[in-house]
Amino acid sequence: MGMIGKQTKRGISLLLCLTLLVSMLALAVSVSAAETGNIVATGAETYYLWGENSNSPNFSGTTPTGTFTYDSSKGYYYYDLSGSSGDYCFVVSKISDSANSAVKTPAVQTIASAGSYYLSAGNYHGFNCIHLWNPSGDTIRISFTSETAGLTAVKAGSDNPTQAPTTAPGPTTPSPTQGGGTNPTTAPQPTQSGGSDGKTYVYCENEAGWGTVYAYMWINGTQTNNAAWPGKPMTNIGGNEWRYEVTNSKWDMIIFSNNGADQTSNLTFPGNNYMWNNKTKTWSIRDTSPLQISSFATDLASPQYNGTGITLSAEAEGEGTVYYKFSATKDGSTTVLSDFSTANKVLWTPQNAGTYTLTYDFKDAKGNLNQRTKNYVIEDGSSVVAPYIKTVTPNGGDIQNNSNVQINVAAGGGNTGTNLLFYKYTIKNPSGDIANVPYYTRNTSYTFKPTALGLHTLTLNVQGSDNKTIERSYLFNSVGSVTPTTPPETQPPVQPTQASPDPTEAPPAPTQPPTDAPSPVAVYGDADGDGDVTILDATFIQRYAAGISLPTPLNELNADVDDDGSVTILDATLIQRFNAGIINKFPVQS
Repeated sequence: MGMIGKQTKRGISLLLCLTLLVSMLALAVSVSAAETGNIVATGAETYYLWGENSNSPNFSGTTPTGTFTYDSSKGYYYYDLSGSSGDYCFVVSKISDSANSAVKTPAVQTIASAGSYYLSAGNYHGFNCIHLWNPSGDTIRISFTSETAGLTAVKAGSDNPTQAPTTAPGPTTPSPTQGGGTNPTTAPQPTQSGGSDGKTYVYCENEAGWGTVYAYMWINGTQTNNAAWPGKPMTNIGGNEWRYEVTNSKWDMIIFSNNGADQTSNLTFPGNNYMWNNKTKTWSIRDTSPLQISSFATDLASPQYNGTGITLSAEAEGEGTVYYKFSATKDGSTTVLSDFSTANKVLWTPQNAGTYTLTYDFKDAKGNLNQRTKNYVIEDGSSVVAPYIKTVTPNGGDIQNNSNVQINVAAGGGNTGTNLLFYKYTIKNPSGDIANVPYYTRNTSYTFKPTALGLHTLTLNVQGSDNKTIERSYLFNSVGSVTPTTPPETQPPVQPTQASPDPTEAPPAPTQPPTDAPSPVAVYGDADGDGDVTILDATFIQRYAAGISLPTPLNELNADVDDDGSVTILDATLIQRFNAGIINKFPVQS
């Protein structure tokens, strides 16, 4: 009887285990079938942060830096990163036991910016990760609302997301929303000071499918508003676009709602011609110009110290050739850094501290105009204790294999103790091995000779007498022959036929109007546009995919040899196989 009892118990236990296993599998199927929105709404997902306080990460180890916390009252995940002074590279991942796996599966790839801190996605030291720049070493709150919503970086404690009131807000109820990727801290300026009719408008792109879009506006800290809650109905001007005329220049806060039902949090009104997307929860400029601006940027985030070389760059698409003009204004005085020309970047080295307005002017061959501005702060570095890098020449690009390359450095800071700065140069060859013997020296120049083709990394450390150090890395591509390149313009260029085009007329073309130019003929594989398909074209695409600056624009038509609509490392691999004779034509030619 005892044996029978044990067997019976074992049978019951096995039956219970099987029942539990089936329940768990059913639950797993249920969870995997749940919509992402439901998971995010409950904060059920777990995200980990893997990171290193360096712009050359190794991501070794099996323990994450930390775990993101879900704040149900604010509707976002957040992690407060302490003491991340300078560069910090990280990945947000659902992987918890392997850094090497985590860097290959970043959970959040869309990036947003805020304040003097910024986030950017890219390939750093061979890893697909995210870069955080935090010059002041503050505790930074990294937050996101969902896996596809994008990250935001703000100083911890400064974000205060609130729900919009269901009745008219009192003097202290509305507060600016920061964090969660909803408001730009430093918004790009609109194209004009007013609408085409001289009025000021705010827009809502109703992708969420609201019935009637309302705008509730008020002056922050007061009870002055445009109407009782939910405000005034906006006007549908076609498609998903709704418009509201801002009749009080002091209104600086706004809430969009579905006639008081679905609604945004309290948003800071960024200015005329801005449009809020109620699905993606982002601001953008409503720009209907035929000359569309793709980007306008600086390679270093504000603020920087005087004497630092800062590269301004821009991209735009218009009717025919696009011409770019860059200028900087301080205390009412404007300096033209580069007059209208096809050069889309310029090196700016401000010598005086203060707040500058950087202006990017655009013009195309048809005379269409557009403009963007941004504020940039330059601080006085004459008494700074921490060292900082002003310029590095050259700071990347193609170098000649088996030829000496001289690096020249200008740095500042270090005003303590002996007031001396020390420099350390570390060279890594394409295999990742250190190719020199790094040590600190007082020399502000360093010479090395690459002996292998491919990407070399120069890591520069500048240290003060109190051991405070700044580190920055630069990528150099060692090639068999270097195509001469033109450095960023520092003086107004000379036009082919006149000094500078009249702002109201299209710039003259050297030969014939761009509209009469023949259609381009595809030479598949010729990514660098030199007329030949060689291994250099594969290297050109690799640099493009890694985010490294190119001496000439990528020919996307020729480079997309696998015909998938984008230029990736797969195209470089096909070109390598073509040059090796493994294939005799590309998929796009099939």
